[in-house]
Amino acid sequence: MNITRETNNNIAIDLQRLSKVYGSGHVAVKAVDDVSLHVTKGEMVAIMGPSGSGKTTLLQMIGALLRPTSGEVFIDGKNISLLSENGLPRVRLQNFGFIFQTPNLLSSLTATQNVELVLNLAGKKGQGARQRAEELLGQLGLGDRLSHKPAQLSGGEQQRVAIARALANNPPILLADEPTANLDSQAGHGVMELLGKVAREMGKTVVTVSHDMRIRYVVDRVLWLEDGRLRIRWSEGVTIDPVCLMIVEKDKTTHVLEHDGEKDYFCSAECKREFEAHRSKYKDVHISL
Repeated sequence: MNITRETNNNIAIDLQRLSKVYGSGHVAVKAVDDVSLHVTKGEMVAIMGPSGSGKTTLLQMIGALLRPTSGEVFIDGKNISLLSENGLPRVRLQNFGFIFQTPNLLSSLTATQNVELVLNLAGKKGQGARQRAEELLGQLGLGDRLSHKPAQLSGGEQQRVAIARALANNPPILLADEPTANLDSQAGHGVMELLGKVAREMGKTVVTVSHDMRIRYVVDRVLWLEDGRLRIRWSEGVTIDPVCLMIVEKDKTTHVLEHDGEKDYFCSAECKREFEAHRSKYKDVHISL
């Protein structure tokens, strides 16, 4: 393996034939299978796919939370796959801001204190840390919630605090794992728009995994992960089944519904029938590519 890699200076994340295998022998499961990927600096990329497709495992390997079974992860040209366990915490602290499905805020601390805590871990204390936390929360629309504890905040506001916490130490890369999964439609849309704004205005590289179909209107690229492999990128000829979330090639399926001037495509007659029976349940899943 190489310690560093000659690469385009504009590449933030470079994955080379990355795999993660759980178990061995006949019970071995490839959660991620031979994935290679470049993400440029300042780009916002969404990785989508059905449950169990390996999205979270891939994100954790990018963020040095999980070691790959094989392959290499280069962050700004440095191979973090070779680092010892003792070296990984500093890499995470300096390079990544993490946003999870659950905000994981400390209930006894205020919004400001939750953000300050991450700054303290990086050695920044006192008034400077307090000012940094308040400025970030203000930029994210929480200037009037600085002294509120998590129980006094809505779900969307809590997730905004989590984003501020992820930004606290000014990492170049944000990694978000299903950041809208626990939010209602309006709050989820607001969080995704906010992440897009962060990527553009603060120059951050953002990689998010999600089931939320609305994310594709915010990001620069959508990649589809299925059975641990990157299968296909969105194009004019593909969409997803709004029921089972499997990829569908428009010209190869006969299971189509047209309504209100738009079309939905399905992988099977069963999914089409389910959609017809419970249309309102899937109305926010419709995609027009």
